[in-house]
Parts: sequence; C-alpha cells; structure tokens
Amino acid sequence: MAEHDQLNNNKKQHPSSHDSESDTVKLPARRSQSVTAALAPSTQTEEQAPDEPGLPPKGSKEPTEALSKIKVPETPVPTRPAKVKLQQKEQAASTKGHKNKARELLNAQALRERCRQLCTTTFFREHSTIRSLGFTSATAGEGKTLLALATATVLANDSGRPVTLLECTWERPRLQELFDLPRGQGLAEWLRGECSEEAIRYRVSPELTVIPAGDAAGQAMKLIHLLSERQLLSRLPSSQELFILDLPPLVTSGYGALAASLADSLILVVHAGVTSEVLVSEACAQLRDLPVQGILLNQIESHIPRWIRQLL
Repeated sequence: MAEHDQLNNNKKQHPSSHDSESDTVKLPARRSQSVTAALAPSTQTEEQAPDEPGLPPKGSKEPTEALSKIKVPETPVPTRPAKVKLQQKEQAASTKGHKNKARELLNAQALRERCRQLCTTTFFREHSTIRSLGFTSATAGEGKTLLALATATVLANDSGRPVTLLECTWERPRLQELFDLPRGQGLAEWLRGECSEEAIRYRVSPELTVIPAGDAAGQAMKLIHLLSERQLLSRLPSSQELFILDLPPLVTSGYGALAASLADSLILVVHAGVTSEVLVSEACAQLRDLPVQGILLNQIESHIPRWIRQLL
C-alpha cells in the first residue's frame, strides 16, 4: 500500500506525455504563433485566390510600405472632344464671315447708288457743260481716292462714254498699286516730256482709262502749273470723254487749291466724326472761289433700321 501511494506521488510530481494505460500522446491545446507559422504550407493551393495585378504575391517578403507607393489613377473628368469644339469654332467663324460679307455687299451697293446719283446730277443735267469732276479733302486718308475710283467705274459702266480717272496727287499715289501698273510712266513723266501721252493711258475696262500720278521728284507745284498751262482736260481728242480727278488734300498739301482749280466741278470729302470742324472750315475757305458742288460725308453711321436699309 505504501508503495502504491509513493508511485502516485511520483506521477503528480513528474507528469509524462505518455500514458501507460491509453498509450496516447497528449499535446498542448494551443500552439504559439511561431509554431503555427512554421507549420503553414509554403506553396499556394488550388483553393487560394490568385494574386491581384500590381500587388506583391502572397508570402512575399517585400515590406508592406510598397503598397502605399502605388498610385491609383484618378477618374478622368468627361470633356467634349476636341473635334466637336473645332467644328463649333469653324461654324461660328463661318457665320460671322457670312454676316460680314453681307454687310460689305450692302455697303458696296449703297456706295454705287450714291456715286450713280452724283454722276447723274453732275454730267447728265440738261445743258450741262461739265466734263471733269474732282474729289478733294481737307487731309489725307478721308476716302477721296476710293470715292473717285467708284464714281469713275459707275460712270464708265452706265454712261457708255469713255471715262478717264486722272490721279493728280503726288503725296500718296494709289492707282499704280491698285491696278498693278508699271513704274516710270505716269502724269509726272509726261509733263516733263519723258514719255508720250499714249504711254501713260492704261485701259482697265472697255470704257475706263487710268492715268497714274507717276513720280513728281519733289516738283509737284511745278507739275500742276504745267498741267494747267497745257490744258490737258480740254485738248484731248475725244470730245465725249469725261474725267474724274483724284486731287491732293487742301490743308496738308501746298498745291491742293491750285490742283482743285483744274476741275469743272468739285466734291469735298469729309470723314464723318473724324475730321474736325476747324479743318473743314479751312478747306472750304480755300475753295471759296471754286465750283464746289457739295460736301460728301464719308463713313457716316446710319441710324436707319437694318430691315429698311435692305429694302432700299
């Protein structure tokens, strides 16, 4: 009996994992984390989900901080395609171009009608002896050259008579450039005897002839005196020929008033809203003894409604 109790005490003091009666091995109920990690399989099984693209594979030894370096693309804001914007711009530009073209055609038509009225009252009145109409202004840049050219064109087309556009201003000659005429043969060269009269006459249409100013070489005042003495406008062979004169400005040119005396009738062109009253008064004073037919306001702003102007 004493031996049996001593044996039981030894079992309590020295427990063994091996039970002699059941012959089984008793393991601890929980395992440490290191042991569990050691027993985990080293390869991926079929039931495991595949690795996501752009992420390190499972079991990789890369630090987790690498995930924070991956940039997630931002969702793009939907915008209109560039082609659509380009088409809209082209359509807007085309619409604006059509409006500008329509406005220019309307202005050109109004200009032709005004020039037609001017020609009728000047050359086709009963018992009229006027053969030349001159366009002058107070200063340069008021539109007298354009009005002279438009009047000569309308007169040549409507009257059926030969018309000559004579450029008598050497300050800023324009006809040579507008009609692409050769240099070296103009009114100045003819007055100096350097070429014949036929050489300076350029026919630009069946009834319209242009005589450019040429190169005055600083002798504009002398050339005007020669033109007055030779009486070019009265001795030309065709008695039916009509003249439109592009004259120099009166205030800013020293020979403006002398050149204006060459024409049978005069039109003073004034840039509306730009030319001052002082300059207009001075120009009228220089034309006091000359046959002034009237003052023409150029580029005046019309207050007539557009729908009425379209009917005119």
